[in-house]
Amino acid sequence: MQRNRQNFINKAITLLLVMQLFLIGLQGKMKIDEGDSTLEVLIWMINQSIVVLQKVNRQEKQQNKNNH
Repeated sequence: MQRNRQNFINKAITLLLVMQLFLIGLQGKMKIDEGDSTLEVLIWMINQSIVVLQKVNRQEKQQNKNNH
């Protein structure tokens, strides 16, 4: 039961992180459409994506900790 609950939570977190990346891309497109420099937007998107990758890394570490 606990394993199923943790599995569901992990999948929900994964879905939310994917949605966050999608929204970063959408925001980047909107910034470019508003006239921002493509290079500046790309740098902004990379910086935003780093935060998501850090969250994924923390999630993986937590999952490995719980599995051992």
